[in-house]
Amino acid sequence: MNLNNSKFNTGSGKAGPGTQRGVSLIVALVMLIVLTLIGVSSMNTAIVELKMAGSSQQQGIALNRANELLRVGEDRMEAIVTDPQAFDFAAADDGYYTKDDNIDVHNIHWADNGLNSIQGASSDEVYIAEYLGDEEIPGESRKEGTDGRIIGGAVHTFRITSRSAAGKSALRLVQSIYVSTSPP
Repeated sequence: MNLNNSKFNTGSGKAGPGTQRGVSLIVALVMLIVLTLIGVSSMNTAIVELKMAGSSQQQGIALNRANELLRVGEDRMEAIVTDPQAFDFAAADDGYYTKDDNIDVHNIHWADNGLNSIQGASSDEVYIAEYLGDEEIPGESRKEGTDGRIIGGAVHTFRITSRSAAGKSALRLVQSIYVSTSPP
């Protein structure tokens, strides 16, 4: 039996520690480092995506709460204009304001500047209501049941602004305009 077969010949015919160079060990270590870097990069990407998804969820919660509070404010405006007793929007410290109060909801700090508001279910949910006054409507219309024409007319305009916060940085500010033919 010939053990020096050409299929298994390593070049010198000797297999020993002096002929091995450790190339496979170096290749394996390089591959291990590359795989580790890919794994760390994937983990960082997954963490960033998780934070983005959480932030998006908090923004959605804040928007839903602000919209719900806006509906509460609109329902309150409906109750105010249908109540036969007059409502005083100029009364201080109640969350209701007039056009003369010059409230700029984009440049105020809701809690810091002493802005009084109506609180929702939590301290992060508030709304304010402003009576903007009468708005003249140009044109003419017919009064139902008569032949008389009404020149122009007026509506009473209200602006409701709600603010809701959720999580660490999710904040939503939503406004609506409520219009009624009845005065407050």
